[in-house]
Amino acid sequence: MNHPTTVQDSWVPSSDPSRICSFDYESIQQPTKALMHRAARFLYIKRGRGVINLDGTDYALVPNTLVAITPWKISDVTEVSEPLQFIKLVYDYPFVNTILKGLTGFADDGAELLRFLSMEPVVYLDSVQAEYVDALTEQLKAELGVESSRIVPPDKPFSQLYTCTKLIELIISYRRFVMASRGETDTLQSPARESTVFSYVYAHSSEKITLSRVAEALFVSESTLSRQIAEVSGLSFPKLLSSIRIEKASDYLIYTDLTLDEIADLVGFVDASHLSKHFVSRVGITPINYRKIYSKAKSKLNPTDKNVAFAITDYIYKNYPDERLSASQTAAQFGVSVTEMNRLLLYYSEKNFETLLNHTRIHKACELLASTNLLVIDVAVEVGYSNVKTFNMNFFKFKQMTPTEFRERITLQNADGSESAGKKPGAQRGK
Repeated sequence: MNHPTTVQDSWVPSSDPSRICSFDYESIQQPTKALMHRAARFLYIKRGRGVINLDGTDYALVPNTLVAITPWKISDVTEVSEPLQFIKLVYDYPFVNTILKGLTGFADDGAELLRFLSMEPVVYLDSVQAEYVDALTEQLKAELGVESSRIVPPDKPFSQLYTCTKLIELIISYRRFVMASRGETDTLQSPARESTVFSYVYAHSSEKITLSRVAEALFVSESTLSRQIAEVSGLSFPKLLSSIRIEKASDYLIYTDLTLDEIADLVGFVDASHLSKHFVSRVGITPINYRKIYSKAKSKLNPTDKNVAFAITDYIYKNYPDERLSASQTAAQFGVSVTEMNRLLLYYSEKNFETLLNHTRIHKACELLASTNLLVIDVAVEVGYSNVKTFNMNFFKFKQMTPTEFRERITLQNADGSESAGKKPGAQRGK
């Protein structure tokens, strides 16, 4: 995509903010501006033909196509050969994620379901599958009403529970439809469509992976791949691979009792010595000392834990601009250890404190870059970074582009459909 991308406002159903899902009809007559979605949604194509680009990959749109868009995905309808008419289901992704994780004995399955939506964004339904989805969407329409009509159906007992159940049913069915299509027509393809070199390397980092193998898998030359990695991350392929492996090893050290040799084998290092050498080089301390400092807690999760995790998350969202905000200070605020806090956050948000804090800061920075003319260094300070180097590093990690590149490509779409775009400063300190 070489034209600007629009960041959508946060979503809540306008007719009832307490609802977790909205149902609506939409049509597209011509190609659209690229959108970066904050809210998750399903698009169910009923009529028309076209092409949608999702994070750089093109997919054909035909009747009975079901599209799953997860938060912060970029979509762009690049071609409309016949006017598209579709059903749009926008839903509260964090709420559904929490429900799935709360199902005793099925937490891992629930997390995998949502990850699957991100990796497999499009499925083409056969007539039987389409009939099933038609019935499911009609049930949701009867429960929720049509969002754009602002006509809200009468309150019904257990409406939220019913809606959530139907959403989960749709997510599970989506997974089954994809698997069925693979078994019939797609048996030779890889189970996941990696849209970028980084997702591919991350997924295969525990294997004996080489630059040559990745280049072959992604159908590019080694020199092109090496240049792409350097341009986006500033790293060589070996350093990128080592960085990913160390990141994975860090969590194993904190949250498991595995030996160094076992961890080395899991993340792709030759042995414990090899792991230790790279770990010290990147982190500055040995794996053993790292484990001693951040040793895992043993207690089981319970409803109180969930409340604490959500309270900590809310605290981070409210205080992210404070550059003094730290894991130790936040943990003390809630009367838990840093290890326990990270364990709770990892379970409920799949991010530890540092990742969640940086995730929040970078997304807030995106808003400022798109809607103001603040210098990059001023944006960095505004969202809580004490220096632009750290800001740039984290921006690369989450967005695979520099803040300046983001600013040049992105505009901000408001809830009322209007757009805000910051003036591009003539001279910016930092990239």
